Amino acid sequence: MEVTGIILAGGKSKRMGADKALIRFRGEILIQHAINLLQPVCKPILVSSNNQGHEKFGCPVVPDEILNCGPLGGIYSALKRSTTDWNFVISIDCPFVTEELVHFLSSEIGESDCLIPKHSSGLEPLVAFYHKKSIAKMEASIMGGDFKMHNFIEKADSRIIDVQDYVVRNPLLFKNLNSQEDLLACP
Repeated sequence: MEVTGIILAGGKSKRMGADKALIRFRGEILIQHAINLLQPVCKPILVSSNNQGHEKFGCPVVPDEILNCGPLGGIYSALKRSTTDWNFVISIDCPFVTEELVHFLSSEIGESDCLIPKHSSGLEPLVAFYHKKSIAKMEASIMGGDFKMHNFIEKADSRIIDVQDYVVRNPLLFKNLNSQEDLLACP
């Protein structure tokens, strides 16, 4: 099955103080790290961002069609541009996600609108699979002024997959790098 990778790199990065996509972590720029993670499992790869400078990393950049909608707007715009039914979305600030997790999640794909991992700390809608058929429901949420991912997941035909075993083996799996302090706390 062909899957498009969608890297969410369009956040405002207020807490980080700089474009997260261009932050160097463990010797690698975060956007390049995400591309390297997705290349073995996703073809093609799109970058959801309003910064056209991100094109220099070799992937098409998809700007938000509707501004200021947060991640939901980025996913919506990228899904509309995608050429595959299924799409794996990953936030640029999640550098500990593994190819093993992506393969596991892809093996669980069924007939739902989206496949969302869950563990003891909650849902992970920004490291998840979305089908193109979810576009209409995303558009309805956006047009209704509801940009919350968790609300969309409740409205959509969502399949929730328990990944607690993966988190036990890798406690940092879904750790977000939101600030300089986060970077310093992760050796």
